Amino acid sequence: MKKIKHLVLLFCALSLFACDDESRRNNSEDSAKVDDTEAYAALENCDAPASWFAGNPRNTPPPNEGPTSPFANNDSVTNCDFHQWSWQKFLWLTNEVNGKPLFMDQLIQVTSSGGILPQNSGIILVDTAQASNPTDILRTPGINGKVATTVYYTIFIDSSMLQSMQTNGPIAISNPSQLADSTYPVGALEVKTAWIDANALADTSTYFITDGTIAGVPARVALLGIHVVGIVENHPEFVWATFEHDSLAPMYDWSLATDSTDASVTSTTDYPFFNKNSIATIQNIITPNQIFTDVYSVYPYGTPVVKEMEGQFNVLKYMETSQPGFENFHNIKTINESVKGQLTGIWNNYFYNGSLWINTEKYVGVTAQAQFLDSIGLNLSGSDTNDLTRGSVAAYNITMETYVQVGFGQDSIHSVNSSNLANCFSCHNADDKSNLSPLNLSQVFTAYVDSLNGLSKVEIKQAHVDEIKRQFYIRSLENSK
Repeated sequence: MKKIKHLVLLFCALSLFACDDESRRNNSEDSAKVDDTEAYAALENCDAPASWFAGNPRNTPPPNEGPTSPFANNDSVTNCDFHQWSWQKFLWLTNEVNGKPLFMDQLIQVTSSGGILPQNSGIILVDTAQASNPTDILRTPGINGKVATTVYYTIFIDSSMLQSMQTNGPIAISNPSQLADSTYPVGALEVKTAWIDANALADTSTYFITDGTIAGVPARVALLGIHVVGIVENHPEFVWATFEHDSLAPMYDWSLATDSTDASVTSTTDYPFFNKNSIATIQNIITPNQIFTDVYSVYPYGTPVVKEMEGQFNVLKYMETSQPGFENFHNIKTINESVKGQLTGIWNNYFYNGSLWINTEKYVGVTAQAQFLDSIGLNLSGSDTNDLTRGSVAAYNITMETYVQVGFGQDSIHSVNSSNLANCFSCHNADDKSNLSPLNLSQVFTAYVDSLNGLSKVEIKQAHVDEIKRQFYIRSLENSK
């Protein structure tokens, strides 16, 4: 009976996800028939406090992250606590300060290798490469009279990240072993943002738009997605949260897939990154593919699911991973609903797509936690049932991890399992060219060190990609034993 109940709840969850925003998600016919009212009434919601939305303009307080925060007690901290931190941090970062969002006013805009950009000069965009490969980019399909346009990225960091980077960068070159137990301070923050020329959008009314430059040319730019990555007590690995605009691409329709056959993706409406006349397959979301548009999202809220045969039926289930899928999905879904019901203004057009962190309860104190991060090396992303990843173990942002949603080297969606899932820790871990330090979790830091070593921008990006390939090669060898 317990197993049946969890299957019903899964169908309910996916049905509601499909219906939350029809322009964002393709509805799934089989799951839409499930009556979810009674099942959901018995669950506690992960809610957003009303205090987050007080003030005119809104003045969301920063989340408590230190020794008096929920994160200070590993015995009582909950999955919901991390999701609440993620949304509150986003809302705090988008408070209006001096006529602009706080992250643009009070954080420091830097290049992908940590160089300080001119401040208070708008959004400065030069980077287009995704995490998967230096040549992988995301582009609009160029429909309805619009020119196909590429997505650009820029990064903001707080002063404690900048200070740590500038202090420890030279040490990483001269004596890297000295940094083995070094971590970023609680409160350290990175914000990676994805933007596009606003002229590429058919309707700009639901996007945050501001002044910027694209490759040096002045432009009005629209915000597509944000990674909010911060250090909280007991979590030197960062909490990796991600947000997207509501209506960027369709969702893979799991009702059409089987345990052995992928579904093709179509849409009855145009999206910024999907032409309704297109038919997409896994080739549109893997690397290397040389297809830069007509993309789609695979796992709702970064919570992986699978189709499996049970008797004569293909049944949709949460994938068995280190994080119970229903708990994670339910908490993200309900906090999104809670925020959407209270938030007004332009930021109500963005949704939270999940976050990722590590269960550190076995490791007391920052030194022990740092040593653990070093010891796990390239395998920090492991999401098998006995691993320590928590939250959205298939976390992604459709604008930034477009081509690694189903991992590296997969040729079908139905072949993805807990041993080959990809998430933030697939690219961010303590091991950088076999030099171990939790500081290496930030690719801004490792790129800064590479720049001090004289590497060019292209060489720095290739070094990151080589590290990713090394990780998956080592992990594949271990899985084959």
